[in-house]
Amino acid sequence: MLTNNYPIETVINKAITVLTEEKEYSKRTSKAVICTWMQFREFCINNEYNSYSTEAKNEFIHNIQNNKPTYKNGTIVSKIKNMQILDLIANHKNWSKGKLYPKPELSEEFSAFIEKQETFLKSRNYSMFSLETIQKQMKSMFYFFQNKGITDFKHVEKEHINMYIMSLKGHARSTLRGELSRVRQVFHNAYLLKFTTHDMSCYVPTFNLGHSQSKIKIWNSDEIHKLLNSIDKANPKGLRDTAIIVIASELGMRHRDIINLKLSDIDWEMCSITFIQSKTGKVNTLPVNEKIGNAIIDYLHIRPETDHDYLFVNFNPPYDKMKTFSSSFNEYVKRAGITVPTEAHHNMHSQRATVATRLLEAGVSPDDIFSFLGHSDRESLHNYIRMDIEHLRECALSFEGGEFV
Repeated sequence: MLTNNYPIETVINKAITVLTEEKEYSKRTSKAVICTWMQFREFCINNEYNSYSTEAKNEFIHNIQNNKPTYKNGTIVSKIKNMQILDLIANHKNWSKGKLYPKPELSEEFSAFIEKQETFLKSRNYSMFSLETIQKQMKSMFYFFQNKGITDFKHVEKEHINMYIMSLKGHARSTLRGELSRVRQVFHNAYLLKFTTHDMSCYVPTFNLGHSQSKIKIWNSDEIHKLLNSIDKANPKGLRDTAIIVIASELGMRHRDIINLKLSDIDWEMCSITFIQSKTGKVNTLPVNEKIGNAIIDYLHIRPETDHDYLFVNFNPPYDKMKTFSSSFNEYVKRAGITVPTEAHHNMHSQRATVATRLLEAGVSPDDIFSFLGHSDRESLHNYIRMDIEHLRECALSFEGGEFV
């Protein structure tokens, strides 16, 4: 434990080491935290505080709150939080994100429901991805209720459900539709599992995207070429990222499924990839064409040596599996100078919509597209492909030789 008698420099250096090693925050946020600590060090020097103390920390915070110098309210809150992190490290020698404001325990009834619903959904072959998504939404709602003093289902009224739904205001329309669907499912399951005497799912409004449905970016061949050309292929990371984008643009695989691919999923003799879909839990097999194969092989030549079987790994020790590729993809889009309408979703998932549209353009039947993309229901498919001819003309991709390969 670092006591209140340790020199300021020792405490701050220790805190910086802990913050850097834990990697709980992004580089940008970590930089802001350390900036506050450096400001605190300067404050201690000016006020002749040689060793760390809670009193010195509180006086520093008092100065910040009294606008010395002048700060916006949001900045003041952030700096106070940064000092609380420093105090935790100084007095407890460790810290983890979320420790400052730990969430309270869920009530006994809500906890029991979470456990029973998980067993119930597993019996219906829900994938781990779906279970995690539902649980995250459910806990968010239960914490909301508990903040209102509600700890069981019998005290949940229609107005409370409406209040929670109003708290989701500002979410993307497509996101909101999924959230409402999960809330409706939770209350229906609460009735089936006898936590409620009547089905309160009827209180949850439906959400029809209708004609104002959020647009999805459909990429043409020139844009995909620009995207791939924006990547530095002389860099090992660039070869890895190229392989990821090629797989997404050729096969329309979900972002998470690409990240979860294992070396053992690739059958080089059969030129195919066989994997378990994270969303549906179902097995899907897709072809590996020459473009995909070459991109993967180029990457494998420089892939770090690691015991991990995952295909795509980080290039920093200990070379773990990648957690996400979303931010890198968005960065390449900017680097390529591709103009995207502000209302159009242009993330990794838009590559999936592009492949669906491309297949439809090539004359592939919706049923075959449904099977190829591994959709669990046709409603999902219809969210991707545009059935009207005019839209298809706008979205059509001009492929080499005019053929789909």
